[in-house]
Amino acid sequence: MHRVETFSTAGYARADRIAYWNDVAASTIGPLVIEALDHDSFDASMKRVCLRNCEILAPTSNPASIRTEPTGTESGILNLQIQHRGRSSTHFSDRVSTLEAGDFMLFDPSCASLLEFSEATQAIVVRLPVAEAERHVPGLRELAGIPIRGNGGGGALLSGFVRMAWSQLEGEEDLGWADSFCEVIWPLVEMAYSGVRSARPATPRERRRREVLAHIDAHLLEANLTAHRIAGDLGISARSVQIIFAGMGTTPSAYIHSKRLDHAAHQLAQRRRNAPITEVAFDSGFNDLSTFCRLFRRKFGVAPRDYRAGARRPAA
Repeated sequence: MHRVETFSTAGYARADRIAYWNDVAASTIGPLVIEALDHDSFDASMKRVCLRNCEILAPTSNPASIRTEPTGTESGILNLQIQHRGRSSTHFSDRVSTLEAGDFMLFDPSCASLLEFSEATQAIVVRLPVAEAERHVPGLRELAGIPIRGNGGGGALLSGFVRMAWSQLEGEEDLGWADSFCEVIWPLVEMAYSGVRSARPATPRERRRREVLAHIDAHLLEANLTAHRIAGDLGISARSVQIIFAGMGTTPSAYIHSKRLDHAAHQLAQRRRNAPITEVAFDSGFNDLSTFCRLFRRKFGVAPRDYRAGARRPAA
């Protein structure tokens, strides 16, 4: 069972609250600098749930400004931030936007941004791995900083789903269903950003990344699939392949292993419930059973045999 973690400034002296809250934000959301509009009355709290492939956080704060500076390194994470209560003003690149309750925006923690709010506010932040985003919604990272309204269309579906899911996560003790959130959210993200993506031409970097990912999809179950083979097949350097995945916060081998593990998990749960584990591992592109079992347990929290029997990741 997953558990809800809670952080709060309530137990700290007024003079220490901002420093404490900056430490909390840096360790849970990213490298932020938070400044209170009124240090004497500043108060903040946050709840967090860690799921299999993402995290959900719900910070609540008195009026403040939140600034991120370019880090020069890829974080491997996108923060999908939904305005749950109150109103905020965001500055991303040369764009200034106001987010009302239900609106949302993607933030890349490695890029500069500024968020300001002059009233008490609550956000819901879904931390999405870039590698997962590229699998499900290619080019999503380049849409950071674009506001999406939550009062209609795909934006309303995504916003409503996340806000409703959070109310369930926050109020229930049995969170055994929570990992399914990680699967359901991707089609909603794709729907919410479909209009923006279709109106924006792909950059050469995006096209190359899509080409590499499509090549992996086509040859995923072939045991000799490596960065060097991908590079040779596509006529690019192995270094170029590595740079593509570094921008996604992962490596070629880690990405390939993750996709193969998802394939194996689907086989175990849906199609081949009676097949030997060794056979499922080899048919999923692995050529070593012990490596497969170790990586499977690391990703899903249980052994392949237990996963097939219906077990899922135990409580954090």
